[in-house]
Amino acid sequence: PPPPSALKPDLPREFDVIVELALAKDRERRYQSASELAEALRSLKGAAAQQNFDGLMVTSGKPAPGIESESFVGREAELMKLDELLRKAISGSGSVVFITGEPGIGKTAFVERFLHHARKSYSGLLAARGRCVEQYGTGEAYLPFLDAIGALLAGPGRERTVAFLRTYAPTWCLQFPAALISTAAMESLQQETGGVSKDRMLREMGDALRALAANTPTVLLLEDLHWADPSSVDLLRHLCQRAGDLRLLIVGTFRPDDVELSDHPLKSYMVEMRAHNLCEEIALGALDAEHVARYLDARFSPHDFPAELSALIGRKTEGHPLFATSLVDFLAGSGGIVKSGDGRWSLARPLSEMDVEAPESVRSMIRKKLEALSEEDRLALQYASVEGEEFLSTVVAHLLDTDDLALEERFAVVERMHHLIVARGEEELPDGTLATRYRFAHALYQNVLYGDLISKRRIQLHRKAGEQLARHYGAQTARIAAQLAMHFERGRDFGRAVEHLTHAAGNAAKLYANAEAAEYYGRALGLVEKLPDEEQEKTRLELYQKRGAAHLALGRFQPAVDDYTEMLDAARRLGSPAAESAALNALTMTLFYSHRLDEITARVDEVLRAAERAGSEALRVEALQVIALKHLGYGELDQARPMLDEIIGSARRLAHKRVLLTGLAWRGILHFFQTEYTLAEEMLTEAQSLAKELHDGFLLLESYFVLGMVRGNQGRMSEALATFNEGLEIARRYGDQFWSPRMPNCIGWIYRELQDFDRALEYNQQGLEVGREAQVLEAQANSLINL
Repeated sequence: PPPPSALKPDLPREFDVIVELALAKDRERRYQSASELAEALRSLKGAAAQQNFDGLMVTSGKPAPGIESESFVGREAELMKLDELLRKAISGSGSVVFITGEPGIGKTAFVERFLHHARKSYSGLLAARGRCVEQYGTGEAYLPFLDAIGALLAGPGRERTVAFLRTYAPTWCLQFPAALISTAAMESLQQETGGVSKDRMLREMGDALRALAANTPTVLLLEDLHWADPSSVDLLRHLCQRAGDLRLLIVGTFRPDDVELSDHPLKSYMVEMRAHNLCEEIALGALDAEHVARYLDARFSPHDFPAELSALIGRKTEGHPLFATSLVDFLAGSGGIVKSGDGRWSLARPLSEMDVEAPESVRSMIRKKLEALSEEDRLALQYASVEGEEFLSTVVAHLLDTDDLALEERFAVVERMHHLIVARGEEELPDGTLATRYRFAHALYQNVLYGDLISKRRIQLHRKAGEQLARHYGAQTARIAAQLAMHFERGRDFGRAVEHLTHAAGNAAKLYANAEAAEYYGRALGLVEKLPDEEQEKTRLELYQKRGAAHLALGRFQPAVDDYTEMLDAARRLGSPAAESAALNALTMTLFYSHRLDEITARVDEVLRAAERAGSEALRVEALQVIALKHLGYGELDQARPMLDEIIGSARRLAHKRVLLTGLAWRGILHFFQTEYTLAEEMLTEAQSLAKELHDGFLLLESYFVLGMVRGNQGRMSEALATFNEGLEIARRYGDQFWSPRMPNCIGWIYRELQDFDRALEYNQQGLEVGREAQVLEAQANSLINL
């Protein structure tokens, strides 16, 4: 049926989205309560009263910082292509486009030029911008998207942004607790979103952008995606599939060589999207001598330069933009280019007498440019480089032990005269401090400055930077945990580095970014030996336990077994019966999932004795669970059934949600084995909800798998197919290695039952190939049987 706005044109397009969400077949997309729907309608009513989007939009008038700081020439064809894509997006045919090129080729300058002209040409255009960061960005889940949202929340349209997030993306609100809502509202929101999955997070962001773009043409700029985390790539992939019918243009920049050489997740994503014509690419190359001449004309007007100068610069620099502008800066800074009394620019001496030799590398050219700075300016930038490609004025002032205002005045001169940094605007930090955020005009400037610091000075500065940031963020340090971990690790404060790496991993796990979580835990484990002796064993035990859970959630059984074995050894060295019992329970559960039943049998007595020594009812129930699953694995259903019923009852009484989850999941599977499909669906649906609440990706996928089987065996083929497809999509996004190969042959089974043999063959072949790649024998066997 047509949307409401098609029948009543004065209704806002956002109302269409609210109605669509309220009626969605997928329960995760629907509003979870009447109060949530009412809040969405209230937010829409309040927004409609404003009658415009001023404040949220970045309109024409004032260009983004740094756009006009230096003349821009060339790239006319590329800009026309990008403008064409924007015009299509404004008319309702959105797209995703990637701007690619080597370091220094001008990707940032190009997109800034595009945005500047887009704002002038299309009043009311919204531009949201996020960046990935090299020093602490890789692995930090959703960093460029959080950066873009944070920038909108810091702008004049904050209330409008809050309304959109609260209505369409409540789970994302949890990432900005201080900026968004009161403590009471935060607690209410946590209850509403407690059962959220990663899949819902992706859908919510898609819904938010759809609602935003319904009345507001939107450009989402994501820079330096070669440093993007896997979760951001997943979200980008999701948005790419939805952008086609939105007034949304997504622009991403990355270095292709970095993506290819590092086997970045963006690499496979690009192959997939290109195959389906879901993205465009604009590759930036070198500029020619004509462009260099136009650059000189724009920057030094009027001038008397010989025509050979532009050709020489182009030849010496091979048309590399950063190289060429740096060489011109060097000539101007060293007195090779001078301004006469009548205001005309000229060469200080004949070109034949000038040393315009190309340096050995871009880095050496940058060093020449830095030599033009005063000692005080160079020191300030060098200290700023410790923070990374972006830095805060208050932190640098603390490092220099100087006044913040005086430093900002110094940076204003450096920005205007030397074009090495760009001011991104003021922001209020959680402690109430007002700071200015800057970024280096290019990552290579930061790299060179940082590389020139002596080791001991780096250590001192990183520690001081971490301490100052911790003071600024106070109780909200978890928001910047990865950044703090980097500073304290490089500052050799290993205790605080481990603490913040653990927080960063926890942040990632809450977002179902288990691959990133495992990486953070691994980094923390690498630092344990540098902690005081009395802290090492306990810290090691906790980290192995948490990393084991992350590996298990990804279906990485052997790494999980290895981690839980290390946890067990640490527990025994500590002499902790409770920790030993917990380790044995986790280890044997992982052995069960990997079908190593003989190894479980060998440890049964050990598991029971450890639970008895621990004296904990909760650990006893966990141990009982291991025995029940062993019976289930051997097909001893009569022994497994009463034990699982007892486990579920005890878990409910003890409010032990994790054991309850496992008990429900496997009791539901047992009902399925015995063709008790109604009971199976009830238990598995409850298990699925609990898995989402506990962020247990592994059992969540198991529930999708068995629920699909239940519905298929009941003849509910369309529901079964939807369940399997949703489970497969989630498995791929999680990076799962166990369920991803098993879902396709189940989808193939449904298509075979529907007599669609071509698609049945396609999915079973896919299951076989993925199963071989992941070395999941059961998936391979099932696919071969079906084939």
